[in-house]
Amino acid sequence: MKFGILYNIDYHPGVHGSASSYYQQILEQVELLEELGYDAAWFGEHHYSGYSFGNPAMIALAAAARTRRLRLGTGVSLIPLHHPLRLAEEYAMLDVLSGGRLDYGVGRGFLSYAYDLFGIDMAQSHERYHEGVDLIIKAWTAEGPFSFDGRFWKLRDYEFFPKPVQQPHPPVFAAGAGTPASFIWAGKRGLDLCTALFGPDKALLKNGLDNYRQTLASNGYDPARRTVTSVTQMYCGETKAEALRHGGQYTLNYYKFFAGLDARGSKPSGARGFGQIRIEDLDAANLVLLGDPDDLVRRIGEVRDSFGIDLLLFEVAQGGAAPQEVRRSLQMFARHVMPNFKQSGSEAPAQPRR
Repeated sequence: MKFGILYNIDYHPGVHGSASSYYQQILEQVELLEELGYDAAWFGEHHYSGYSFGNPAMIALAAAARTRRLRLGTGVSLIPLHHPLRLAEEYAMLDVLSGGRLDYGVGRGFLSYAYDLFGIDMAQSHERYHEGVDLIIKAWTAEGPFSFDGRFWKLRDYEFFPKPVQQPHPPVFAAGAGTPASFIWAGKRGLDLCTALFGPDKALLKNGLDNYRQTLASNGYDPARRTVTSVTQMYCGETKAEALRHGGQYTLNYYKFFAGLDARGSKPSGARGFGQIRIEDLDAANLVLLGDPDDLVRRIGEVRDSFGIDLLLFEVAQGGAAPQEVRRSLQMFARHVMPNFKQSGSEAPAQPRR
C-alpha cells in the first residue's frame, strides 16, 4: 500500500499568516513528505473562501521544483468548469516539467456554489465532465492534427503541444463516491479510480468498487493494472485520546466549513449534513483514521483488506491545524505506521497497462 497527502484544505489567517507564508508552509511540508518516504502529494481545486487551490497545476508545479520522486496529483481537477483544451495544456506541461510524475485526478464536483460562480448549468455537469475527459485524453494521445465534435466543445485540425512524458498518457483517476454510475463510467473507460473513505455508507462504497473492477474486466482492462485511491482524514498522535481530541476537532472544523459552503449554493447537496457529524461516530465506523500508531496500523489493515485500496490519501492540514502539528503527525505516521505496509526491497517494475 502507498500513502500520500491531499491538500484539500481551508485557509486560516490566524494560523497560517499571509498567503505567501501559507503556500510556503505547504511546499515545505511537501519537501518533508519526500524525505519521509511518502509516495504522493495531491492538490484540490476549489474557487471560494480560501478553500484549496484555484489552480492546482500551479502549486503542483512549485512542488515539482522542490522534489524528485514524489507523485503529484489533483484531487480533483473540476473538468466541467473549464475548457478541456486549457486543462490538457496545463497538465501536460506539468507532466513534462516534473519528469513524468503527474497523477491526474478528475471529477465534476458536487458543490453547486462553484457552478453558480462560473455561470454553468450544474444539470450539464455529468455530460460536460465525460466529454471533457474524452477531449483531454484525445489531445494527449492523438498523432498529429485531430478534430473533435462534441456537444460542448468542437475542434478542427488541431495539433496539441506539449505531449506528456507518460505514455500513452498520465494516469487519469476518475472520481467515484456517492454516484454509483461514476464507478461504472470509470471502468468502461479503463481509468484509475479516486474515491472517499469517509462517506457514511460503506456498503455503497464496497458495491461501487466491486462494480468498477467488474466493469474494467468486462471491457478488456486488467483490474490489477489500475490503481484505486481513497481519501480520508488522518491524525497520528502519541495516544488515541490525543488523536481524537486534536485531530477530531480539526476534522469537525473542516466538516462544518465544508457544510457552510454547500449551503451557499443554489442546489445544496447532502454535504450540508456534515456540519452535524460527531467525531465519535466517525471513529467508531472507521470512516476517519485518527489514532496512535498501533491503532492506525490495525485500522489501515482493515481498510486495505475490505476495499483493496492501493493508495491512501490523507487530509491532514485542514480545520485550522497548526503547521508544526501537521509536521509532527506526518513524521510519527511515517516512522511508526508506514513501515508496516511497505514492501521490502525495491518495487516490481511497472507493467504495461491494458
